[in-house]
Amino acid sequence: MSNGQSITRWSSVVTLGAALASFFFCAGVTRSADAIDEHAAHRAAAASTIRIQRATYDVPDVVLENERGESVALAKFLTTDQPVVVNFIFTSCTSICPVMTATMLQLQHQLGGSQPAPRFVSISIDPDFDNAAVLRRYADRYHADWTFLTGRREVVLRVLQAFDAWRGNKGNHVAITLFRRAGSEWTRIEGLSSAGELADLWNQGGQ
Repeated sequence: MSNGQSITRWSSVVTLGAALASFFFCAGVTRSADAIDEHAAHRAAAASTIRIQRATYDVPDVVLENERGESVALAKFLTTDQPVVVNFIFTSCTSICPVMTATMLQLQHQLGGSQPAPRFVSISIDPDFDNAAVLRRYADRYHADWTFLTGRREVVLRVLQAFDAWRGNKGNHVAITLFRRAGSEWTRIEGLSSAGELADLWNQGGQ
């Protein structure tokens, strides 16, 4: 399948996924007040407005593993002169993660002419299940040719906490996209942004 075909295919996934996420949110508000909602943050991400802020993160000096089973020194990988785009997913997620991955694919296509080209990275929040082989199959399923990272649970948790991307369990993770153009400052986008919105933000310098 060509890159153009995969972009067209996943454009429909984004639209459908966003609609499903909105449906799940609406269904959630009819639950009783004492019910445990393991996907509350997923529904909130679909319904909430987009929040954009500047942030500075201390990237942990840890080693993760990519989808090919190769070791990746995270601090060095994310703080080079090359700009980066980072999000957080897990492969068994059936709500916002497919939407986020499809959006990342579209964004990669839309920023294809950017110089220097950004490095795209997805970090799994479910290292107990998402080993390198699982991440590779996930990347192949979405025709995603960027870097997927996992690692030991305690190491991944340290990374998630450093980026304020951990909400107690994988079911309550938040839709977060991070940009770093240069230096140590990041742009943090919370919520299910479209690829077009993210591309516009990128082209404005993350403002």
